[in-house]
Amino acid sequence: MTNDNDTIRSFRRPAQRLTAAPSHKFAIGVRVIQKFGAATGTDSFSISRHLPDAGAGLQYRMKRERDGQERVAVESALELVAKDFMQ
Repeated sequence: MTNDNDTIRSFRRPAQRLTAAPSHKFAIGVRVIQKFGAATGTDSFSISRHLPDAGAGLQYRMKRERDGQERVAVESALELVAKDFMQ
């Protein structure tokens, strides 16, 4: 004779492992330049928002310092602005 609890247990899925969500490398407000992608020269951008991973890596919404143009870039395409560049 089977117990109803045994039947319910046999249909349960195995427990899923919880993994830590990846964290963004650059904080909001930090100045960055694009290493590759759309040609920007030495224009710097200020990080304005963290966006989730859309399959290509963590993304950022950023605003160009010079004219306020906004764009989205993946983390691998960005580089922190060097301190001498800021002067």
